[in-house]
Amino acid sequence: MTGLYEIWQRAEVSRRLDVLSGFIAMCVAGDGDARRRLAQLVAGADAAFSASPPDLVVASEYLDELGCWADTEWADHPCRPVEARPDEADRQTRDYAKDLRHAALPVGVRDEMGRIELSLEVRFLALCRQPGLGCHIRQDLFYVAGRAAMALDLGHLEAAEREIRRMEQVGSVEPRQSRCC
Repeated sequence: MTGLYEIWQRAEVSRRLDVLSGFIAMCVAGDGDARRRLAQLVAGADAAFSASPPDLVVASEYLDELGCWADTEWADHPCRPVEARPDEADRQTRDYAKDLRHAALPVGVRDEMGRIELSLEVRFLALCRQPGLGCHIRQDLFYVAGRAAMALDLGHLEAAEREIRRMEQVGSVEPRQSRCC
């Protein structure tokens, strides 16, 4: 199975490729030759991703070629995509990585992940709706729920279930007076 780091790298390249190729597609809409060039570059990157194992070096080279093309032709274009801030780029890449990781898992594991994810969401919402929930307890619930979600993202089902149990314990603590909310 593909490692998480490789999935993250592939997700980063895929995200940047999608954004840049979408921009270029908009710019070359009426130019048949440019559209064919774009299609060839995207097909080359897709072929590199589809190789076994995926060839991220080759896919990155296609991405670099798209970047050079965009820099040469449309550097001053008002819609030219700029690289996202690091936090936003990581959020976007995380979404891509989750999809790639999900596709690499066996169906039974994906089904179990879906069950755990639904359980996490239902239990989290139920705990957050408790009357008189203090600010610190609410913050702890968000934190532990985030840990459970992260465990699911990594495909670690036992850790996710353990964090859900921990979240329930945090939510069952008697409400205390709180000054932060």
